[in-house]
Amino acid sequence: MVPPISTNTPNSIEANDYEQLIQDGITAVKNGNRDLAVRLFEQAAMINDADVRIWIWMSATTDDMDERRQYLEHAVALDPSNATAKRGLMFVTGKLNQAPPTTESASNAPKVTSFVEESKTKTYLCPNCGATISYDVSEKTLVCQFCGFTRKVDAQVEAESKDLLLDEALPTAPAHHWVEGQTRVTCEQCGVTIVLPANQTADTCPYCASNRFITPTTLVEMVDPQVIGTFSLDPENAGQAIKTWLGKGIFSPDNLVTEHAGMQLNPAYYPFWLFEGTVEIPWFCDVNVGTSKLPQWEAHTGSQFENFKDILIPGLRKLLPSEVTGIEPFNIDDLVDFSPEYLAGWVALSYDLPLSDASLKAREKIVKSVQRSIESLAEPNHPKRNFSTGAGKWSGLTYKLALLPIYIGNYVFQGQRYHLLVNGQTGKVSGKKPVDKTKAMLISIIGIVLLIVILFILVLLARMIFA
Repeated sequence: MVPPISTNTPNSIEANDYEQLIQDGITAVKNGNRDLAVRLFEQAAMINDADVRIWIWMSATTDDMDERRQYLEHAVALDPSNATAKRGLMFVTGKLNQAPPTTESASNAPKVTSFVEESKTKTYLCPNCGATISYDVSEKTLVCQFCGFTRKVDAQVEAESKDLLLDEALPTAPAHHWVEGQTRVTCEQCGVTIVLPANQTADTCPYCASNRFITPTTLVEMVDPQVIGTFSLDPENAGQAIKTWLGKGIFSPDNLVTEHAGMQLNPAYYPFWLFEGTVEIPWFCDVNVGTSKLPQWEAHTGSQFENFKDILIPGLRKLLPSEVTGIEPFNIDDLVDFSPEYLAGWVALSYDLPLSDASLKAREKIVKSVQRSIESLAEPNHPKRNFSTGAGKWSGLTYKLALLPIYIGNYVFQGQRYHLLVNGQTGKVSGKKPVDKTKAMLISIIGIVLLIVILFILVLLARMIFA
């Protein structure tokens, strides 16, 4: 059976009776009574054939793949943003694996996978002397520190094709094999997982500077990085950027630059999720179509469309949003296609925020941004009241996993340890600094005195005016 083209909607049937038909049909499908389910959904379709639920559940009443495809195509046509219908259609048309969907969002960590094919381990050794070679960020090439051998890395600027459909990724088991051939260790102190080229070791954790590591006993499903932003800032220039930053600030101690100690600056590539797409947010309000003296309020509704790109979500929970915001923006336009060669001699951290959770954070970030401006854009030439917004409809959602360069620094001042970050592309610094309590007290006193003087002047002016 194919979906009906027309509908006949009798006014005598109440909405709750219609909803009961839908729920009874769903129950029949779950109980394996397909014939009853078809009859119930056909009755519901005669009332309202625009209900996408009917066609999604009708696809479960047949084993004929063509019929399933027709039902799901009809559902997607009715609601192009319906993720369930789109994922079902992808399965039917072979765009997704036929394995049952996994629910990555069901837990904070992806499930453990058993790999079918053996991973390929690649060690970067000099072809002349056999020593380990590393990637030189200033020369953009692989370099041997012993004999001077160099080999250029073929850098390709990130292509649009690197964006992956979010609806294809979330219901599948996105296990990839690049990480299998790498050395993986977990910091015992802060818990971050470090990914290193084969046979390379880490002396300290790039995040907390601890030297205590444990080897993970299991390998979890990991999404491969699609793009990488290489370091543009060497450690010397990063250190200079930190000194400049330490010397700024009204409340910073005057001797902070000269007397801070134990600065440990650790470079590493940190995982970030990048999202792109479109959202439609409906709005509702009362609009005054009359005058200010004779108001006439009418209920109006509309939608605000927003295209968004390069929404950045840290893939490591340890990276606080406030820390990342302080060193943004990254040079996203300079990202290149990922190649393991870029990590030769460097450290990369594995993400612990799953794609599903990251996509929710991205949506929250986008909605908050749109809601700040949507009221002024809706009916701009009329007074409004009771303004509210509805749930957003998302379309064309794509994602990338990017590795971005960050220096993490830890230093001590007067017995206290402080933490900072440096953008490895731009040199922008963010973090915690000590506060000079004497300066803070003096500035507070000056502020109070100024406030008293201003109030005194206002009182004098008021007396002069009313005298």
